[in-house]
Amino acid sequence: MTDRVPFTILTGFLGAGKTTTLNRMLSAPHGRRVAVLVNELGRIAIDSKLIVYRGGDVLELAGGCVCCKLDVKNDLWDGIAEIVARARPDQVVLETTGVAEPDAIIEGLERLPAAARARIAPAGVICVIDAEAGSAQLDRHDEARAQVEAADRVLLRKLDRADASQLAATRARIATLGPHAELASFPDSDDGAMAMTAWLLEPRAGRQRARPGLHDHHDHDHGRGHHHAGSQLSAAVFVDDAPLLADAVMDVLANLGQRLIRAKGFVRLVGERDAGFVERAGTTLELRRGLAWPGEPRTELVLIGDDLDEAALRRALWACRVGAP
Repeated sequence: MTDRVPFTILTGFLGAGKTTTLNRMLSAPHGRRVAVLVNELGRIAIDSKLIVYRGGDVLELAGGCVCCKLDVKNDLWDGIAEIVARARPDQVVLETTGVAEPDAIIEGLERLPAAARARIAPAGVICVIDAEAGSAQLDRHDEARAQVEAADRVLLRKLDRADASQLAATRARIATLGPHAELASFPDSDDGAMAMTAWLLEPRAGRQRARPGLHDHHDHDHGRGHHHAGSQLSAAVFVDDAPLLADAVMDVLANLGQRLIRAKGFVRLVGERDAGFVERAGTTLELRRGLAWPGEPRTELVLIGDDLDEAALRRALWACRVGAP
């Protein structure tokens, strides 16, 4: 029996940074054969050293990835079925147009012939948001709101352009429209590119079947104490030079609920010369300000708790950065 190929939708409003995200993913040495379907192949600016074949509407890369141009309105499902049969990819990623509504695309899966439908498994919707302009776009455009509402993951980009108030406003709008979506960002480094790629290519069940994660704090039994049956104590470390939005950092930690047992460390806060210090002890989570730096001004946090996902925490805290790429 043929394994179903995960199918991920990468969406986001006009100019959010979808193509830049694809470029980073395709250039990272992830070792997976990914078929990327785009509307305009010429926008994918892949390093020429990585291109082994360029023909018509197909681009084949040294790492095994295949990029194809298609008309989303007219031949989306035929294009997906064809690329699955021809290229036998490990995963298919579709970059939508800036005004596409992902729910309509997912519903279109039902139009596929049964044999083709049986080979494709929806693997989630990732929405790219411009941290600087996102709040205004979400206020003004139905399409932008529909993209966030459909997403199980939201990727914040252009943090280097957003000030603290813009980032806070964008995060607040995302929290209202997609309260169960995981919010993430990644630094502009090789480590960040690899972490982002693994996150993008991780199959998710999608919005209808929310999976427990960083933002799911309703599954805690507050009458049973900190430790849950089957949980395992783990530690996570976060170190970063970029200034962080104070309220956003505290939201990330608070959303861990009783899973977070201990937290301690200095935090570099946007707009503040002095150090902040975050501590969770017992049931109290607090941020103290105006402290002297013990060394270089940078964030150094140690978190201890039940089944903490260090990768998920890193990308959530990266999404708190202000003025960082």
